[in-house]
Amino acid sequence: MKKVKYCLVLLLAGMLTLVAACSTPESPVVPPVPPTTPEPITVEPEKDSLPIDLDVSDYPEYLDLSIPIDAFQNQPHIDAVMNAAVGKELTVTLGSNPTTGFGWSEFAEISDETIVRQVSHQYVGKEYETPPPPGTSGEEVWVFQGLKKGTTTIYMEYSRPWVEEEIGVWTVTITANIR
Repeated sequence: MKKVKYCLVLLLAGMLTLVAACSTPESPVVPPVPPTTPEPITVEPEKDSLPIDLDVSDYPEYLDLSIPIDAFQNQPHIDAVMNAAVGKELTVTLGSNPTTGFGWSEFAEISDETIVRQVSHQYVGKEYETPPPPGTSGEEVWVFQGLKKGTTTIYMEYSRPWVEEEIGVWTVTITANIR
């Protein structure tokens, strides 16, 4: 019995020593530092730099825009810019999955239809010999034509139109610069 008590006392002393060795002293209290206001930075344009107000005619053409369906999982609203010359066509391709009941708006909302007009819209699915299985995605493709110089906005939304809470679940806003 004395051996058991002796072992228990040694075990308890070892545990207390271990606990004391592993504990850390309290961190000293550091007083808060008051916030400082940074000095304003003034940037002077370089002598040979481009002017700030660039005309859109200085930018290259961006005639094709393609956004896969997966891109909307993390970012439900996407803004894009497209540039084209008068008479050129702009092609917008957006991922779609109509088997879920969702679809992109048939007709895009164009803020100024004298600058851009919608030429066509179609769904392009993957080719199958039989109807595609549920859950199979594809793409919706719009073609727009630049009519005259100017800037307009093209807006499209991905919805299940018969369910009020599911209108505009995903949206795309395109700024179209026609030069």
